[in-house]
Amino acid sequence: MKIIVIPLCIILFLFGCNSTKKIPVTSTSNNNNVQQAKDLKNLQQSGIDFLAEGNQPSNWMLTINYDDTVRFTADDGLALKFAYNQLKKDENEERRIFTVALKSGNVTIKINEKICAVTTIREILKKEVNVVFNNTTYSGCGKFLADENLNAKWLLEKIGNTPVVTNEYNRLPEININIVEGNVSGNDGCNSVRGKIEVQGKRIKFYQILSTKMGCNKKSIEKIITAQISGQIVSYYFKEGKLHLYLPDDSLMVFKKG
Repeated sequence: MKIIVIPLCIILFLFGCNSTKKIPVTSTSNNNNVQQAKDLKNLQQSGIDFLAEGNQPSNWMLTINYDDTVRFTADDGLALKFAYNQLKKDENEERRIFTVALKSGNVTIKINEKICAVTTIREILKKEVNVVFNNTTYSGCGKFLADENLNAKWLLEKIGNTPVVTNEYNRLPEININIVEGNVSGNDGCNSVRGKIEVQGKRIKFYQILSTKMGCNKKSIEKIITAQISGQIVSYYFKEGKLHLYLPDDSLMVFKKG
């Protein structure tokens, strides 16, 4: 009986050993990240200002719309829904505590400024969240959602219905917003300004705005920044690609992208 030996390279050739064609590899992680970004954008566009998730003692999700509704759902069957304005609020820079008494039981939402990670969210967050319903505590992490279009240089175009006339200022007032770094910079038409911010859904929380102290012989918006922006929470929205800041005194500032 003869044993026929076929050279290895012939076998490999027959099965494509000489082919340099690469099989495309789909990154599940990248696809998940893209889908998560789309989901967050959809939530933000639907009016959600704050999102929290966790997996203790079961998977759960909390969404807060500051203009409408708070919703909480958990895999253990608990589902809560109530108006945001029903909440009693106790807030400072380090923590927020919201409470409400429902017919089904008492709810407490605790949001602490603390680095936080949970497997249901693929990023390190800065807010630790605990939702307590009766005697059960649901633990996880959360964050404010924000419109990414804010990340840009914005040039002042109008104050109310009055257009800004460039030559009335030493330089055109502008703000540069960075959501990730949580800061704002720019100028008031005369002096440079800078400060910290936190975008809270459809609102921007401005911390103290600092400025240089140069003297100028033309207009500035220093008084508006001092009285209506620095240390204030300001609503924002976009219309026709322009940023509108709705200030606490019901006045409006309109910016175009720089």
